[in-house]
Amino acid sequence: MVAVAWVNELAEGQFKQVEVNGQAFIIAEAHGLIYALADQCGHEDYPLSYGCIHGDTIKCSLHGSRFDLLTGFPLDEPAELPVPVYRVVVGFDRVWIDPREPVDPEEYYHEVKGY
Repeated sequence: MVAVAWVNELAEGQFKQVEVNGQAFIIAEAHGLIYALADQCGHEDYPLSYGCIHGDTIKCSLHGSRFDLLTGFPLDEPAELPVPVYRVVVGFDRVWIDPREPVDPEEYYHEVKGY
């Protein structure tokens, strides 16, 4: 796990772009949860950090595709591929992620939601 942000750096509906070992990530807060995704649209290799948060989605500014923050699944065309999502742990007033490999989105969804 790698500390990537202070908790107080994030605000509801906002995100922060961070880099770990040359790889770009988005750390976002929505509805009291903190999410971590690769900073890369699932449609074209375009930074999602140029986009914006809408509820529990992030919108790519290139073609308008939205992605679920928790699963990375695309919600609109033209994107068809999901954005990789990463495990988030909050502790010691920091946001930590495991940048080594993305989580399985469906398993992670059930883990975070508790069902």
